[in-house]
Amino acid sequence: MISKLSTFTLKNVFVILSTIIMVSAVGTARAQSPVGVAAVVNDEPISIIDLVERLKLVAVSSNIEMTAQKSNEMAPQILQQLINEKLQMQEAERRGIEVKQSDIDVAKATIEKNAGLPDGMLDQFLEQRGVAPSTIEEQIKPQVAWQKLLGTMRRDVEISDAEIDENLARIESNQGKPRNRVQEIFLPVDNPQDSAKVYQTAQEVLQALSKGADFGGLARQISASTSAATGGDMGWLYAGEISSELQQAINQLEPGQVSAPIQTIRGYYIIKLLDRRRGDAAAITDTRLDLYQLFVPVSESESEEQIKAKLDVLNNTKQTADSCQALANVAVDLGSELSGEMKGISPNDLSGPVSRAVSGLEKGQVSDIIRVDGGALLVMVCDKTEKSNLPDRKSVENRLLMERLDILARRKLRELRREAFIDIRI
Repeated sequence: MISKLSTFTLKNVFVILSTIIMVSAVGTARAQSPVGVAAVVNDEPISIIDLVERLKLVAVSSNIEMTAQKSNEMAPQILQQLINEKLQMQEAERRGIEVKQSDIDVAKATIEKNAGLPDGMLDQFLEQRGVAPSTIEEQIKPQVAWQKLLGTMRRDVEISDAEIDENLARIESNQGKPRNRVQEIFLPVDNPQDSAKVYQTAQEVLQALSKGADFGGLARQISASTSAATGGDMGWLYAGEISSELQQAINQLEPGQVSAPIQTIRGYYIIKLLDRRRGDAAAITDTRLDLYQLFVPVSESESEEQIKAKLDVLNNTKQTADSCQALANVAVDLGSELSGEMKGISPNDLSGPVSRAVSGLEKGQVSDIIRVDGGALLVMVCDKTEKSNLPDRKSVENRLLMERLDILARRKLRELRREAFIDIRI
């Protein structure tokens, strides 16, 4: 039996919440706050203190000003998250899955790295902002346990060669289109009757984002996708790697923009476009060059004869040099400090004149003379490597596997919710 949250009760509860938040800000221990139970999940309680601490963690990690009104808006979603975590932990324990302190420490180190914090400083960072360090560990523990449980499901998932081939073919056919780096927040709709309520939550998330909330922080706290652990970062996506509904929304965004809630068969997505790389017909390969540039300074104040003499040096070098070392030797003779080697550079990262000059050159070939501001130069290709810019078969298989496991995980969580006794008391 699942009781419902009443607006009247929540208003009363958040009088208590506001008091607790003020008390905790001046250092009173959690155990000294005599408050009640927010929910019971299979005879295990979730206290109002647990809810308050998680709301404070959401505020800190997402850069939200957690006013009483904002707490009132977000509490139902956060409480549902706590209920899900309780169910996940109970199922993991039933299956004998153990979460060690070392697992939690690794997860905390990852959070520190993503947040740009020095090693071991997460607890102090939270304490300084009035959040008990145990709050983040209580969030991490069920996440780690659930990931371990999903690991046991891998043997039940099989990705065929035909599926991998189909994905690779679709990605290759879209090589001329842009690639996008995106973040996601996913709010599932487990019951069609809850669709309107989840949509309202998505709108509240959008409102928080419009007021400066951190997208990655919110994704870590409320997103139901496996990408939540990385702040919703899905990495660089080729066209064809994501559902048509999401791809269509992404195509309409510019870097930095956030989409409106996108309804899919699974639930609602909110997408942020972080960056976009323009595609081209040759995008199937990634070319890297090792170059040597021989530079000679040319000043406008020099006479035509002086300029011609310097250009003659470059012309002679172009005719006689058979290696990058030969160019380096000439640079030493000329005392050219702006000459030198460039390794592993993409042709796209070169200036326009240099990029055009080396286009089509193979290893050991030297460019024509390139006139640039302040001088002239020759560029030789010392080495050239080309590799496929497509994801390999293993990467595609892993992505498909994670998608399949994500579906299984949500299905399992729905099953746990159906079978559980959940009593929401606020």
